[in-house]
Amino acid sequence: MTGWEEVDEGWGRQAVRFATLSEPANCREYVALHHALELRAGDRLLDVACGAGLALELGALRGARPAGIDASRRLVAVARDRLPDADVRVGDMHALPWADADFDVVTSFRGIWGTTPDALAEVHRVLAPGGRIGLTVWGHIKASPGAWALAPFRLASTGSVAHQAAMVSLGRPGAGEELLTSHGFVDVRRVQVPCAWEFADPDAYALALASTGPAYEAIQVVGEEAFLAHARTIAEERVREGLPLRAEIDVVGYVARRPVERPADGSTSFLGPAPVTEAVEELYADDRDELGYVMNASRAWAHLPEVVDQLFGALGTAGTAARLTPRQRGILVAATAAARGDAYCALAWGGKLASAAGDEVAAAVLTGTDAGLSDVERALATWARQVVRDPNGTTATDVDRLRAAGYSDAEIVAITAFVGLRLAFSSINDALGLLPDQQLAADGPPAVVESVSFGRSPAPDRSGDA
Repeated sequence: MTGWEEVDEGWGRQAVRFATLSEPANCREYVALHHALELRAGDRLLDVACGAGLALELGALRGARPAGIDASRRLVAVARDRLPDADVRVGDMHALPWADADFDVVTSFRGIWGTTPDALAEVHRVLAPGGRIGLTVWGHIKASPGAWALAPFRLASTGSVAHQAAMVSLGRPGAGEELLTSHGFVDVRRVQVPCAWEFADPDAYALALASTGPAYEAIQVVGEEAFLAHARTIAEERVREGLPLRAEIDVVGYVARRPVERPADGSTSFLGPAPVTEAVEELYADDRDELGYVMNASRAWAHLPEVVDQLFGALGTAGTAARLTPRQRGILVAATAAARGDAYCALAWGGKLASAAGDEVAAAVLTGTDAGLSDVERALATWARQVVRDPNGTTATDVDRLRAAGYSDAEIVAITAFVGLRLAFSSINDALGLLPDQQLAADGPPAVVESVSFGRSPAPDRSGDA
C-alpha cells in the first residue's frame, strides 16, 4: 500500500469517532464556504477529500447534487451511509474519476494542501467553464486563540511535524492566490471563514482529536494512551464553568472560478454574421446613434430582430404596469443579471444604474449587499434574486414583502414578468456565447466593473467596425 491509499491508515482507523466527535465541529467552516460560493439548488457539487461527507450533506440541504472523493475507504463508507444517493468514491484526488466539466462547484475543506498542489489541475478539468472552486486551509495557527487545540500534534516525529508545516503553507499571504492563478483560475479572492471547535469536556476533546490523521502520526511515536493523556492535560487548563471547551482557530478560505471559454475563432458569440436586411440596418443604426458602436447582442439578435422587438415590447409593458422608475428598472436588471451570472447585462445595466443611483449603489446591487437602497428597492432586488435562483422556493411571505412595499397583486405579477423576461434575455445571450462589449468594461465605472466577477470576459476591441 503506497501513496494516497495510506491515508486510510490514519484517517480511517477511527472513522466513526471522527464522523461523530470531530467532524461536526467544522460545520461553521462548511456553511461559510458554501455561502461564499453562493451554492444553490441544482448545482453539481464535488467535494475533494470529502471525509465522512458532512459538508456534502450540508450542500445537499441547499439543493446541490453532491459527489465526493476521499482516499479513506472507511470514511467513504460513512459518507455513503449519510448520502446513499450521492456519487461518493474512494480514490486519488490527483486522478479524479469524472469527465471534463462535470461539476458546477468543487470544494475542498482543508483537503488540498501546499504539499498537494497538483490536485488543482484535476479540479480545473472537472469544473465546467464558469464553475466555482472553494478551498479552506489553516491560516495563522500560532496567532489563533485556539492554537492550544492543535498542540498535541507536535508529539509526532520531527519529519512529520515539518511536513505538517509545509502542508499549511497555502494559508500564507499571497500563497493561495498565486497557486490558484497558476492553475488557470480567475477572480481569486480570500474570504473570511469561521472555525471554532467546541467540546463538552477534556475527554471529549481528546477522543475527537485522536480520531484525526495528524493525531495518528503522533500516536505512532508516543502511543495512544500517552497522546490522550497529553490532550486531556492541555484541555483541563481551559475548562470553564458552565461553558464548553472552545478553540477558535484561523482558517483561510479561497474562492475562484474557471474562466468561461471564448468562441474559438475570436468572434463575439458562437454565431456567424446575420444577413443584413432593412430591419437589421435599423437595429444597427439605433445602436450607433445611441452608443457610437454596434453591440455584440445586436449582432446576435440580428438573426431574429422581430423577436427581440417583441421581447423588449413585453418588458416595456411589464415595467409600465409595475410603475417602475428608471432606477428601479436598473436595480431589477442588475440583481437579475448578477444572480444569473450574466456579465453582459450586469456590466451594461450596472453602468446605467450607476448613472441613476451612484457607482457604490450599483456595485452593492451587483454584489448582493444592497447598501444604499431604500426598503422598497431592497424588496425588489431580493425578489429578483429569488425568482432567478429558486422560483420553486418562493413563499407567500416573500410575496407579502412586496405587498408591504406598496405593490398590488397586479403589480407583483408585472414585476415578476419583468424579471422573468430579463432572465430569458440573459439566458439566451449566455447560451449563444455572447461576449460583453469591450466598451462596457473600458468605459464602465470601476466599482461596477470590479463587481462583475462572473460570466464571460469582455470581447476584444471592435471599435474599428462600429
